[in-house]
Amino acid sequence: MENKPCAVVASCTDTHPEEIIKLILGVDALPEPVVLEDGIKAFPWHIDTKYYTADVNLCSVEKKTLGSEEFAVSVEAVVINFDSTIDEGLAVAESWLSFLKEFEPEVQILLCDRCWEDPATGVSKVAAQEWCVDRGFELVERNPELDPEWEADQDFLETTGVPRVVQALHAHLWPNLRMKGKSQQLSRTVQSMLNGNDTDAVPLDNAAHAYGSGHLEDRIDELLGDSGGVAGFSSLFEQLSSMKQHVQGLPSDQRKACAEQVVLAFWRAIGGDEDELSS
Repeated sequence: MENKPCAVVASCTDTHPEEIIKLILGVDALPEPVVLEDGIKAFPWHIDTKYYTADVNLCSVEKKTLGSEEFAVSVEAVVINFDSTIDEGLAVAESWLSFLKEFEPEVQILLCDRCWEDPATGVSKVAAQEWCVDRGFELVERNPELDPEWEADQDFLETTGVPRVVQALHAHLWPNLRMKGKSQQLSRTVQSMLNGNDTDAVPLDNAAHAYGSGHLEDRIDELLGDSGGVAGFSSLFEQLSSMKQHVQGLPSDQRKACAEQVVLAFWRAIGGDEDELSS
């Protein structure tokens, strides 16, 4: 079996990791797995999005194991399914971290059925979110509590449940992805990252000053590199939180201008025509 980048799925509940993989793949039955190593089963996943394709392995891991160095290097994402209905749910999930951190995955998801706001027993949503923030995870509930009245007032609803897991995996810059359409070269920064070289993110300490003085577009072009495309999209996405933090103190008209520039940059990064936004 050819070496492929991997996403590891582990479970701290009675739900077997393969059940989670079924949900990600959207199938009722899984094909015969390939045993990569002792306790590690791989199921092939052909990712086919609007912009790229990639072939990866969704790996079921039933016991706390590091596997070989070769396997550890191949892991790009980790999904931990935990039980939010018991008080020690997060502690059990924590017990996996000493093993999974060796993979150094870029995508880390903590999955559960649902976290209630103020449960009589179990893990509250706030506690789970704080755990995730401290450890670089994203909390995803398969069946989140819904508020129809609140949702009706929203212009945009975030993706939830397993579709959010799939969305996060689709948004990852898989090292073997193949762009659709015309060939696009990855930016130098992303090339360095994929080759395993250390690369420092461009500091944004002075971003508020730059944004306020009209240099946002130059900053975005720098993040996009020479090409834009998926590589540029990833660079922009990684910096989005920091950008938001630095523009919060600006006047509303400047915040609006910055937001428009960011939207335009994302649109260009995925190959959109600027004229389409103004039409």
